[in-house]
Order: sequence, then structure tokens, then C-alpha cells
Amino acid sequence: MFPYKLSVQTVLPDNYLENSEFKNQMTTLQELGLWGVELNITDPLTAEINIIREFLSKYDLNLSMYASGLTAKAFSLSLSSTNETNRQKAVQKIKEMTDVIASSDIGIIVGFFKGSKSDEPDKAKTQFKRSLDELAPYVIRRQIPLIIEATNRYESSIANSLEEASDWVKEYNSKYLQILPDTYHMNIEESNLYDAFDSYSKYYTSIHLSDNNRFFPGFGAIDFSSILTHLKKSGFMGRLAIEGNIKNDFNSDIRKSVEYLNSIIS
Repeated sequence: MFPYKLSVQTVLPDNYLENSEFKNQMTTLQELGLWGVELNITDPLTAEINIIREFLSKYDLNLSMYASGLTAKAFSLSLSSTNETNRQKAVQKIKEMTDVIASSDIGIIVGFFKGSKSDEPDKAKTQFKRSLDELAPYVIRRQIPLIIEATNRYESSIANSLEEASDWVKEYNSKYLQILPDTYHMNIEESNLYDAFDSYSKYYTSIHLSDNNRFFPGFGAIDFSSILTHLKKSGFMGRLAIEGNIKNDFNSDIRKSVEYLNSIIS
């Protein structure tokens, strides 16, 4: 049995209740014994979380995280935007997500929402700090984790390494401000993945597993056997989530990836 609660990130179709392809995917996850899903949802104002959770429960799945990237893209929003109106809209949208999932154990992943690579990185960082200062008391009061994903320098000017991500959250000294390691981004940014995991372990409770070519684990060159062994020996007790691009099709890719992860865990 896989020793961690394992999820996969995917997109929630607008018509998910009737979408046969999505239902088939959820059946596959159920057969593989996954614990949950991280869902990209287009607009939090149209998301009825209780209905979504009830739907997932039919497949023995939990809603693990609200992945905000699709929302950021759909509304062209950035928490580090140098356009103040856009930045304020981005903050408001995160607050809407927080309200939608309040009274749950779901966290909000802030990856793409941080903003893309900026021509004015110092200004972008100033704007991002303003956004966090506005959001931190809000999510703490609502008791909803706001999770800053460390994404590589080619994608964002904000929080590229685990050290940088932790620098953004540690001053708030709250379990509701966390970071999210992702093995794909770590493979680019960290000189030593294992040291990075250990050095900033107090700031994360979940890890994204994605291969060096951005496909699911098992489709690339990252040594996930060593990573899982290290996490187990270090006493990591959190969640893991498969994330990445689809190489063939969702069902076959997730089957191959889960079979691979099960085969290397000890």
C-alpha cells in the first residue's frame, strides 16, 4: 500500500456532473486507489464545493486542493502585477476562493497566480508583498491555507526556490501560510533537492511530483525512488500529488505513473 495520501491535479470541467470522459477518469483514479484530486476550477463564484465533494466521494476521492492557475489564466490576474487595478482584482479573486472553501480543510495553491516573469522584478516583488499582506490576515481568519508554490525562474519572478518561497511566508508565522515544493521546478532551481526538502520542511505539508520533462513521474529522468526514500527516512507525513502535462492520454498516463510510484516505494 502506498504510504502517503496520493492525489493528482486535473481540471474540473464546467459540465463535470454529465461529462462522461471526466467520470471515466475519476473511475480510473478510484481503481488505482488514489486518495484525492487537486482541482483547477475556472471561477470560484460558480464552484459549489459541497456538490463537488459529494460527486468525488462517489469515487472514494477527496478534494485535496484548489489549484488556482486556471482561474488566474481565465481572468488574466496576477498578485504581482504592476498594474494596481489588476493586482487588486487578483487579491479579490483569491478572497473569493477563500470564501468558497471556508470551513473545509482545502488549501489554495498559488503558482501561476503569483505572476509570470516580469521585466520589472523588483516592482513585481513589491506588489506581491502588498498582496500577501492583504491576504494573510484574511486566510488566517478563515483558517484556509494559502500555499505559495516555488516555480522556476523561467516562469515567474516570484519565489523560484524553496528558500525564496519560505522567505515570503515565514514572517506571518502561521500554519495557514505555506509553501509547495514541486520536483520539476526543484530540478531546475535547487542545487540539492534533498537538502532543500530538509531545510524548509517546516513550511510545507504537500509536495508536487512532476518529472524533469513536465510529464507525470516515470516519464522522465528524475530519481523518484531516492526522493521517496529520503522523504520517508526524514519523517515526512504530508501529502503527495502527481502533476504535469499529459503525454498520451490521462488514463494511461496516470496508470503508468501510479504503477511506477508503487513499484519504487519501499
